[in-house]
Amino acid sequence: MAIKDQPQPPRSRQIGSILLLLSGVFLLANLFLPNLLGNPIPRVPYSLFIHEVQDGQVEGVSVGQNEIRYQMKGENDQPGLVYATTPIFDLELPKLLEQNGVEFAATPPPKNGWIGSVLSWVIPPLIFVAIWQLFLGRGGGQQGVFIDW
Repeated sequence: MAIKDQPQPPRSRQIGSILLLLSGVFLLANLFLPNLLGNPIPRVPYSLFIHEVQDGQVEGVSVGQNEIRYQMKGENDQPGLVYATTPIFDLELPKLLEQNGVEFAATPPPKNGWIGSVLSWVIPPLIFVAIWQLFLGRGGGQQGVFIDW
């Protein structure tokens, strides 16, 4: 059988495959690239964070929804190291920070990255189209998906 005689997949199936591949690449890039490109911030236990605040070693604190980042006091006008810890529901934390002269602020909630926004708009229609194609393919060439009793 010549190459020209071989049946070609339908154009809609090719487009669907390309869109599925692209969405998979975007998803993998969104999951793995931020972790590979950024410098990881060392994580410490919450108890160590409190101990360092009480010892006067902490210069500034940024309290976020999922993480507390703090900067240690540096030497010779050099910025100190930055560490992160998991927040615990502690109503005494602002008082402790004020008592020890630590500058603190709340971080706004993180925004979704552009890849996440694109995927949230692209994947649902792709799923809908895939299900629609599945039903049309099972219809055996019929015009609809409904069974005539």
